[in-house]
Amino acid sequence: MTLKFNFSWKLPSPDPFALKWISVWSPRYLVLMSLEAVDFSKWFCRKWQNTEHVLTAYTFQYCSRECQKAHWPIHKHDCKSPLMKSTWTPGWVREKRQPTFVTDGPPMSQYGRKKYLWGNVSAIDILNLGKNEVSVEQDFSILFAASGDLRNVVKSVNSMVFFLSARRDIVINDIDIDIVARNAILLLVAMNFPAEEAASMMLHLWYSALVPQGLVDRLQKKIMPLVQDVCTKIREKPSTSLQSKTWRCGPTSLRLVLQKQEWDKVLLYFQVPDTLSADQAQKIRVSTTLARMDHVDRALFSQQPGWRVGMMKFREDGILLPFGASRHSFKQPNPTFYHVTDDWPMMDSAEPLNGWAARDVRAKASVKNDLYGGLALHIVHNLTEFCHNIQLYPLRFQLFQVDARALPNMVRDIGLPDTRFDRIEVSNITDLCHLGPAATLSTFGPMLKRKAQNPHATLLTLFINAVHESITPLDEIGGLQADLKKVMRYIPFSPNMMRDKTSPQMIKVIEARMMFRDFDELFERYMKAHSLPQIGRAAGLEMKDRNTIVDPFPFRLSKNATQEEFDMKVCDGASGGERYVEWRNLE
Repeated sequence: MTLKFNFSWKLPSPDPFALKWISVWSPRYLVLMSLEAVDFSKWFCRKWQNTEHVLTAYTFQYCSRECQKAHWPIHKHDCKSPLMKSTWTPGWVREKRQPTFVTDGPPMSQYGRKKYLWGNVSAIDILNLGKNEVSVEQDFSILFAASGDLRNVVKSVNSMVFFLSARRDIVINDIDIDIVARNAILLLVAMNFPAEEAASMMLHLWYSALVPQGLVDRLQKKIMPLVQDVCTKIREKPSTSLQSKTWRCGPTSLRLVLQKQEWDKVLLYFQVPDTLSADQAQKIRVSTTLARMDHVDRALFSQQPGWRVGMMKFREDGILLPFGASRHSFKQPNPTFYHVTDDWPMMDSAEPLNGWAARDVRAKASVKNDLYGGLALHIVHNLTEFCHNIQLYPLRFQLFQVDARALPNMVRDIGLPDTRFDRIEVSNITDLCHLGPAATLSTFGPMLKRKAQNPHATLLTLFINAVHESITPLDEIGGLQADLKKVMRYIPFSPNMMRDKTSPQMIKVIEARMMFRDFDELFERYMKAHSLPQIGRAAGLEMKDRNTIVDPFPFRLSKNATQEEFDMKVCDGASGGERYVEWRNLE
């Protein structure tokens, strides 16, 4: 049967991978779909535009009862899933046994490779110009010293006010070549393809384990030669020598500085080993993501029933799309994940939802329970805006791959025009398990602009573990009753549950307790124990009395939170105790 479409749009080129996002607006729904990602023959209906007859299932949308019935053979597997029921229980309960995270080791142990290719806290805008610089026409220099993925870069660039006469320098560094190579590839895609097309490509390169063949073909045809050319020219250089390449596209430039041996590695991120099939790649991935099913079940139990199916679907297929979108064309392993054949490059706890604000994701979800669909649409929206910005306005990106402590020398040695920055964001390397506060502040304090240069210049530090490390055994006992009373407002439980420490409901209560701690008192204790103000002064810095970039505890549950807010906080993976500290120059 031939389908006819009445939308007022057309593809900009005959290439089937020219990924565009269709917007079909009705008073109640905004539906965005990737053309290549959608199998129209299975679930697209010409009556979709009829706003009077849109029906919403928990994870799908239909134009009519007839459409819903026609799709039922496919949809019923998910709609009737036990995970959708409020009575669902984890496997260890059904099998009447102890959970493995109790019998086989610490309950919060890690599994898989300890890499962070996706952010583990929500993206932030490190400029927040509305509360800081008055003159947005001035030049800006920004340093992401331990960047991780590009989410903070994307959000910060999208917040900029652009002037053709103003310089925007963005320096991005990470010690992990996996992260730097992926970031370089994503930026090159953003610079070299039309914005909407680039955004879809970036989404799947960033998050999807399998991608369409067309995406791989375009990547290898247009982006890979840019890197191959550099590798050819530096073939005879010493392996540890620093080599630099600057690409320009329109008003934006990207400079990548790596050791010669790291340039050779970057080429690997464009090709999957010949012996690795899609089935083999998926087996490798699920051998991590589904290896510890009791841990998976514990995570699922903490979510709302309607969200569990989407979470499980992503763990199984690893493709970030709206729930009902066809995965038919996603048949090629993502080369930025599978440049080696033996393992999945992240831990089983890696979760795309953790990198973006849950409220924004929920707002984009066209169907009530399709959080991953909402996430895909939210990310594509941000990436499209980002690509438009870098294609229209002058930005100068510089990418490095060094230990953060080596950045001052690196910036000086390569001759950056400005070695002091308006913003420096260091992620959580201030945590004691990384560089710690003293080494971090002494390294980056001298790189922050003085007050005379910019009174709003800020060094932004994140303490993920400080609050947890300040909790004492006395706190655990003394505050138990008060904390449980607060938890009961959101998670009903009976005294009988207290007797069974492996009850999933009790585990959920114990995990939720952290959200109700007195974070201010605990962090104050941490500051005194580690002399943060004194360490800051020694580095020529002082803590701001009031944060002007990001709230000190942006993931904290509000005082009179609704049930919906509580559920979303559980979903975003943060404990609420993550503390941002902003520093400014003393001079």
